[in-house]
Amino acid sequence: MNSWIAAALISGALAVPPADRKAVVVTTDIGAEVDDQWSLAHIALSPELDLKGVVTTHAPNLNPPAAETAATYARELVAKLPSRARPLVVVGSSKALPAADRPLPNGGVDFLIEQARGRTAENRLVVVILGAATDVASALLTDPTWADRVTIVAMGFNSYPRGGDPWNVKNDPIAWRVLLDSRISIVVGDAEITKKVLRMTPDRAHTILTMLPDPAPLLLNRFDAWIAQNAKLAQEQTGSAIVWPIWDEVTTAYLLGMATAESRPRPRLRDDLTFDLDHPKGTIEWITAIDEARLWPDLIAKIKAAHQ
Repeated sequence: MNSWIAAALISGALAVPPADRKAVVVTTDIGAEVDDQWSLAHIALSPELDLKGVVTTHAPNLNPPAAETAATYARELVAKLPSRARPLVVVGSSKALPAADRPLPNGGVDFLIEQARGRTAENRLVVVILGAATDVASALLTDPTWADRVTIVAMGFNSYPRGGDPWNVKNDPIAWRVLLDSRISIVVGDAEITKKVLRMTPDRAHTILTMLPDPAPLLLNRFDAWIAQNAKLAQEQTGSAIVWPIWDEVTTAYLLGMATAESRPRPRLRDDLTFDLDHPKGTIEWITAIDEARLWPDLIAKIKAAHQ
């Protein structure tokens, strides 16, 4: 047995939930890929976090209406969680913002605004972006004061200071321009560090998840299927047909204190999604390290503890 798995099993029961649990809402294009399931399950099963709900969003490879399709995948995962850990799933936007001054009203936007109501700069709602930022930007455009009660933790962009993005940001660049041009607090984990640290193979996924209760079988089956169907894409992204990063777990690592970030000049976003740092607007927190040695044992322990 690997030493890090043994440590997770020996550590056993989770600590008593702290009184100052972080209130979290996850926005996700779950179903477009496999990493959202891992991150959403990890967040939902973490007693340090208070997952208020999940807002689903769009991606090009989700069947239309995209946000409804994502909600189906989200509910599939939520049904595998213990009843006490099942968040509300709310359908957000199935299309990108049409312009930087035109929000797209929907139930997901209303939910995001409502969950931040009554909060302060010292007691912020954490909004995790695991997909297009459409509904988050719409919430900000609908109520600009929302920025003072929220912190965004997002997986996106290729790297800093280059910028660029093949996935989440690309699916709604206008939304990200709205966010970067605002005063809202933003933390980003990029593809460069995730691809380097959070690499997963089928063998490793089976080592981590086999013999664990729900939702582990779902996470494992989805990962196996993804690798089998996307070997060429995996080769392009990682240099191996059997390696795929669990990208979105960078956000979970940050929320759980298993990642560190540095404050950097806040870029503006060019049309080609590269960063313009000639006239930075404030600062942004950029994740520079992930403690993978703690992250996977933590997921193992929480899946086990959820059924005790």
